[in-house]
Amino acid sequence: MPARSGQQYIESLKRRKPCVYLGGRRVVDVTEEPILQEPMRAIAELYDMQLDPAYREVMTFCSPSSGDPVSTSFLVPRSRAELIQKRQHCKLRADHNFGFLGRGPDFMNCFVTGWSLAKQHFARGKPEYGENAVRYHEFARENDLFLTHMLINPQIDRSRTSAQQEDPFLHLGKVGETSEGIVVRGAKMLGTMAPLTEEVAVIPYGGVAPGDDAYAVTFSIPIDTPGMKFICRETVSPLPRSRFDHPLSSRFEEMDCIAIFEDVVVPWERVLVDGSPGSGAIINPIFAAVGSTTELQIAARMLSQMEFFCGLATKLADCIGITGFLHVQEKLGEMLSYLEIARAVFYGTEATAQPGPDGVWLSGGLGGRAFHLHTPQIYARFVEIVQSLAGGGFFYAPSEADLLSPEIRPYVDKFVRGRPGISAEERVSLFKLAWDVTGESFAQRMQQYVRFYSGDPIRNMAGFYLQYDKEPLSEIVERALGRREGTSLPISSERPGARPRYRPPPGAMAGAYPAGTQPQSTVSGARPAGGVTDGSTGNSN
Repeated sequence: MPARSGQQYIESLKRRKPCVYLGGRRVVDVTEEPILQEPMRAIAELYDMQLDPAYREVMTFCSPSSGDPVSTSFLVPRSRAELIQKRQHCKLRADHNFGFLGRGPDFMNCFVTGWSLAKQHFARGKPEYGENAVRYHEFARENDLFLTHMLINPQIDRSRTSAQQEDPFLHLGKVGETSEGIVVRGAKMLGTMAPLTEEVAVIPYGGVAPGDDAYAVTFSIPIDTPGMKFICRETVSPLPRSRFDHPLSSRFEEMDCIAIFEDVVVPWERVLVDGSPGSGAIINPIFAAVGSTTELQIAARMLSQMEFFCGLATKLADCIGITGFLHVQEKLGEMLSYLEIARAVFYGTEATAQPGPDGVWLSGGLGGRAFHLHTPQIYARFVEIVQSLAGGGFFYAPSEADLLSPEIRPYVDKFVRGRPGISAEERVSLFKLAWDVTGESFAQRMQQYVRFYSGDPIRNMAGFYLQYDKEPLSEIVERALGRREGTSLPISSERPGARPRYRPPPGAMAGAYPAGTQPQSTVSGARPAGGVTDGSTGNSN
C-alpha cells in the first residue's frame, strides 16, 4: 500500500478492535469516542499532508521494494539530499501541530527505521531476529502504520528489580515459549496515543538490571492482539471544549495508557529480543544503536514548539503594550536567543552531517543530543516567561459565550480590549491560547512530558558525561600545564561533523542509564521470570 490518506487511516482504525478502557468503561469503537475525535482528526491531517501536491515531494519517497510512494519518515538517508528531505518532512509534521504531537506517526517510523539499521545487533540473539527487524521496518513502511510504544515498567516498587517484585510478572516479562512464539505477561507504560494506533512496539528503555534477562524482550504486535488491554489516564481535555476557548487542547491531546499483557503470544517473526539468558546484554546498549534515527524528529518537534512560544510571547506582549519595558525586552530577548541557538544546532548538525561506515547519513556531532538534554529547562523557562508577561490577564479572559452574548459583548469590547488597534476578541484569543499552553491541565501534562520525554533527565545527563570521549579535552589541560612541550597543536578537523568516539565506561548501560543508577539484586529469594521452553505459560519459579 502506498502512503495513505487520513480517511484510509480512520478506516483502518475501524477495522481494529483493541481492548481500551477510558473513564471506567470499555471503548467499543475508538473512531466514535468523543474524547478521541479531535486527536484522531489531527493524525488524519498528518496523513493527508503527505498526499497534498504542495508537500508530496518532501513527504514521500519511492519504496525500494514496491516502487510506491511511501512516507519519508521511513527513509534511510544515503545522501545529504535525502537527509535534508527527511528533516523537511519531520519539520512539516511538527509545524502542523506546533510540536504538541510528540508521538505522531513519524516518531515511531523513525524508531523502527533504527531497528532495521541495528540488524546485526539484534542478530546477536538469533540471526532471524536481525531479519525480523528489517522485515518489520518494511512492513510498517509499506502499510504506512501508526505505532505506539511501551518502554517503561510501572512504578510499583522502584527499589527492587523486576524479578524481585511481589509478583514476578508485575513488570512485563517472558513467561515461556510455544511453537508459535514467546509468551509475555505483565504491564508496561506509557502508550502515548495507543487507542489511535495500529501496532505497539515494546522495548525496555534504560535497560534491565542484572538477573532480569527474562524482562529483556523486544517485539511488535497489532494493537488488538488477544490478551492485551489498555487503560487510559483521565483526559486533560474534558468536553465540551471549543476551539476558541481552548485552541490547542481541543485538538492535540495525546492520550497516555498503561498496557497489560495477559499471556500474550508474540509470533516468532515479530520477536527481536526473546528474554532468554543473555538478552539483557543485547537490550542494554540498544539505544546507542537505534537512538540516532529519532534525533531529527525530536529536534524538529522542539524547534517547532520554541518557534510557537516565541511568537506567542511577542504577540502577547505587543497586544497589551508592554514591549517598551526593559525587563520585558530582556525576557523576549532571552527567548529569541534560545530559539536561534536551537536553529543553529538543528541546521548546523545537518550542515556537518557525514555518512557512517554503512553509508547512512546522520546529523553531525553530538550537538542535537546535547541540546535535547537542555530542552526541559528551556521549555519550563518559556512557560514561565509567558505566564509572567500575561500576569493577571489570565483571570479576566471572557469565554466565547460572552463574546456571542449581545448583552455582555459591549462591555467586553470596551473593557477587555488591548492597546489601540487590538480588539477585545483578538486580545482574549491570545490570552486563551497562552493559558491553554501554560496553565491548563493539557499544559501541565505537556510540561511533564517534555521533562521526561526521553526518560530520567538526571540519568540522561550523567550518561552523556560518562559516555563522552573526554581525552581530547584532557589534552588541552595537559598543554596548559606545560606537559606537551615540543608537540604540534592539532589542526581543527576538516570533518567537524564526525561524531566523537563513543566510550561507555565499564559496566555502564551504554546509550541508556549508567549501571550504578539501577536497582541491584540484594533481596534474598528473588523470583526470576522466564525460562520455560516446554510450551507452558505458567510461572517458571
